[in-house]
Amino acid sequence: MRLTRRGYAVCGVVATAIALSIGFGPRSLNAIVIPAVVALAAAILQVRRAPVPAVERTVPNDDVPDTTGTVTLSFDTERSYPATVLDALPLGLDGDAEGETLVGDDPFAYEVTYRKRGEYELGPATIVATDVLGLVERELLAPGTDSVLVFPRVRRLSTAARHDLWSLYDAQISPRREEFDGLREYVRGDSLRDVHWKSTAKRDDLIVKEFVAETDASSVHIAAGAARTASDRMAEAAATICLTFVTSGIPVTLSTPSGVVEATAGDDRQLLEHLARADGGAVPDDAADVVITASEAATRVRYGDSETTFEMLVAETGRANGHFAGGQTGREPTGVTTS
Repeated sequence: MRLTRRGYAVCGVVATAIALSIGFGPRSLNAIVIPAVVALAAAILQVRRAPVPAVERTVPNDDVPDTTGTVTLSFDTERSYPATVLDALPLGLDGDAEGETLVGDDPFAYEVTYRKRGEYELGPATIVATDVLGLVERELLAPGTDSVLVFPRVRRLSTAARHDLWSLYDAQISPRREEFDGLREYVRGDSLRDVHWKSTAKRDDLIVKEFVAETDASSVHIAAGAARTASDRMAEAAATICLTFVTSGIPVTLSTPSGVVEATAGDDRQLLEHLARADGGAVPDDAADVVITASEAATRVRYGDSETTFEMLVAETGRANGHFAGGQTGREPTGVTTS
């Protein structure tokens, strides 16, 4: 517990009043000193009784860098009091997390902007309780933290790069396809290469071909590694390429130095969570269908008989739009040209 600037000013007034009372009589003491002393005593008692509140923190959704959201702190306490609140923010997140509120009555909210991929912990909150006159303050630490994930950036690949990557999957499943069995309605996860366009043209829904004894296609295996200082580059390239497959109905198995994650068609959440936390290290499987190797100089991608840089695969627009401010568009059917 300590005096504020205003509290020190009141003490100065009291000292001056006492000095004046010596020369001009005790009436000055009664008129100024006594009310000031009472105010200071009341302030000390009020602040001493201020309880540490329970904090409930509402954080923004996990998202990509440069996304801004609102963090809200609600306080549960038996007695309300004015205070200055400061929520602890780690490097990688930007925001003005300090402000004044009435703890116990009003929530405290501030804007936070994600700057860098990773998992971040917000809190605990420091609460500087004060009295209604602002004479005395006391610092309290409200326990409790919450975390957010900042996903890697997801960029849009060029049309040629997407078709080259999709051909890896087509090469896997083509030998397993048997004779034609019939037609049925499209369901999420079906490959658009199986769309029966003549039947689709007669109906409002997509119609796909079904084959006798068709087995589930295996996933595309992607392996990624990086120098310790280039893990963000690795994560960006891996996220972009993985989402090119899964948002087009193709399952993926991703291996990084931090582990292995499998994603079914249309499910990118596990991939993004894994890549938000992934560290650099050696490529775990050099024989994968797609191998990503990142360094400070460049990020290289090898698939099939081709090897190039990640930047050469990215469309001129660079950034994708959609899911998490960066989802890929759906897979184009064979024979349809896009730009």
